[in-house]
Amino acid sequence: MRRESGEHGARSQVVPVEASPGVEAAVVSFQTGRDPFVLESSASDPTYGRFTILGCDPVHTFTAERGEPLPIDGLAECARRYPACRSVDGVPFVGGWVGYLSYEAGLGIENIRPTTRQDIALPPARFCLYDTAAVFDHLTGRWHAAGVEWPPGVCDDRPPLAERLADVSARLAAAGQPPPVRWDRSPTAPPESSLSRGQYLDLVERAKRYIEAGDIYQVNLSRRLSTTTTATPLELYRRVRQVNPSGYAALLQWDNRAVISGSPELFLDLRGERVVTRPIKGTRPRVGDEALDAMRRGELLDSEKDRAELTMIVDLLRNDLGRVCRFGSVRVISPADLEEHPTVYHLVGTIEGRLGEDRDWADLLRACFPGGSITGAPKVRAMQIIDELEPLCRSVYCGSIGYIGLDGSMCLNIAIRTMILDDDRLHLFAGGAIVADSDAADEFEETEAKAAGLLRAIGHGPPRPAAQPLTESAP
Repeated sequence: MRRESGEHGARSQVVPVEASPGVEAAVVSFQTGRDPFVLESSASDPTYGRFTILGCDPVHTFTAERGEPLPIDGLAECARRYPACRSVDGVPFVGGWVGYLSYEAGLGIENIRPTTRQDIALPPARFCLYDTAAVFDHLTGRWHAAGVEWPPGVCDDRPPLAERLADVSARLAAAGQPPPVRWDRSPTAPPESSLSRGQYLDLVERAKRYIEAGDIYQVNLSRRLSTTTTATPLELYRRVRQVNPSGYAALLQWDNRAVISGSPELFLDLRGERVVTRPIKGTRPRVGDEALDAMRRGELLDSEKDRAELTMIVDLLRNDLGRVCRFGSVRVISPADLEEHPTVYHLVGTIEGRLGEDRDWADLLRACFPGGSITGAPKVRAMQIIDELEPLCRSVYCGSIGYIGLDGSMCLNIAIRTMILDDDRLHLFAGGAIVADSDAADEFEETEAKAAGLLRAIGHGPPRPAAQPLTESAP
């Protein structure tokens, strides 16, 4: 059934698509367009990460300049030049801005000038405006074509909406069985770490001294692995989705650059006035042995240290949301749930609130970005210590990837389990939360476990089947 909404400046429309290709086939089909994007929920959770969204051929591109102190403000100013549209029930995205904010894009909010080496050429923020998209509902197993019709005088060079929707349907109809994933195109050398094991252990001890001195309660420390590769962004993404399916995966590519993410973490989901955030803290590696994995799950659930880490971040995010949400509306839905992922187990909290009447997505981002789960607490001091201890920029890692809809909605991940392709240089990252009773060796091993899926995807370590099969259609 065709659904429309057009009381605002732009008219939105969603139409069902008869074709029913698998998600991977559709992903491949859209790669022939200009600046294609993938926002995929290959975990197929009916509550969080239910939809996959694909698109290409954007209307406009916003790129923040290096050194720009407040990229969120620049993006908001750019977005205001385009008319809004109303949402359509049952489909999360009809058109809007898709892209990323780097971790460093949030430093200016707290007047922190980065001193880390900025050796990745990607801009601090990049979002493209898409006026048409393909949307797959993993719960129903149906594809939809969604888009907006611009009012006269706006984007007059764009094809009519009906033509653009027909192109989306045609791409889905033409999506054939993709070729098998190739595992023989590996990086030319094993990845080199920005920090040796000894150096990382030393940073953990330095961070613990800050905790002992009372500067912070928790800080997230990361390290970077870098190499070269001949694999294409699409090849890398297909490998990632096979070995590390996740609820908030993404592929963004343009020119000779790409961002490939297998993130399991939801940063912010804004629908109307309702805001949800789901921080992750607490990790145990999976080994594929049922008895050992059961023991790891029990350890994580019973760990006072891990629950304390998560509680700190839940409190931090409650405070962040409270800055822009209605008084008394912020509440913890769940303090700690166990989530299973292909290589690790995580503890996840869920917090929600109601955005203030005079607030919008930009206000929410200014209040919350970057996410507390990848900084520490108190947030500002933790960010200062991260800048002091880590030698290299994080870039997109620990930033956010996702969309900001023309209807005012927003859905962004925390960009963990994320790779950056800059020309032929490939960077991937892993980190963890440091608290007073952290064991430095254990913290290093946690970074190894978190990096395992991405390392397999680039050919270092044997690929193994995901713990849960990819869901291409409704169960």
